[in-house]
Amino acid sequence: MLFSVIGGAVGVVFVQMLREDVNLATAMVAFGTLILAIVAAMAIDSSRAIEKRRREEELAKEERDRKERLLNEIIEWAEDVARLNFKIYNFIEAQIAKESWVESSIGEIVSQFQVVEAKGDYINTIVLSSFKGKGELLSAVKAVNKEIRELVDISMKRLDGKVATEAVTEHMNLLRSKITELLKETAKIKTEIFS
Repeated sequence: MLFSVIGGAVGVVFVQMLREDVNLATAMVAFGTLILAIVAAMAIDSSRAIEKRRREEELAKEERDRKERLLNEIIEWAEDVARLNFKIYNFIEAQIAKESWVESSIGEIVSQFQVVEAKGDYINTIVLSSFKGKGELLSAVKAVNKEIRELVDISMKRLDGKVATEAVTEHMNLLRSKITELLKETAKIKTEIFS
């Protein structure tokens, strides 16, 4: 705005001078063209800087969204593990008690276990590649994976009558606590990303 006012005032003065001297008029046109070129260059530079900032913000948002999606996958996996934890226990107890209401077969539970375990390996890869420097999260994922394997092993022994129910319950509780630790770490990272 200030430049416009100054430019207008200078323009009025020069118009008066240009009427009297043709060489001055030519010099002024050249000078005006130069000023216009400088202003245009400044406008282009400013536009590029704005576009660069916008793109950087867009990339940062995409990265935050990607990490949030990955953290949500970790949470979903932990929920699947918790459901499987409960299902294994119910199945074992129903089999031992010879109850007929058992909804799952051992094949179905083993199949679900394999899916959860495979997804656990995928979750491990996610943490290693996308959350470098988050050792607590990696440790929590590995602990849950380890407890899944141990729970299934001890559950199979319980079905054979080689292990007491208390041992299965102990491993279920341990798995539940590992899931809780994993969810706490995930929540902590989500808070860091979005604060």
